[in-house]
Amino acid sequence: MNKKTDFPSRKQLDEAFHFLHDQINRIAIMEEIEMMKQENEENDSIR
Repeated sequence: MNKKTDFPSRKQLDEAFHFLHDQINRIAIMEEIEMMKQENEENDSIR
């Protein structure tokens, strides 16, 4: 690599950031849904 291309461009970094941010949000939502399902199952078994 030459000195000019050692680092990604700002646009590439922004795209990577947004991609990772979207993936983190998707995982967090999936985990939240799973926790809600487990709580509902626990509540149903108590009744």
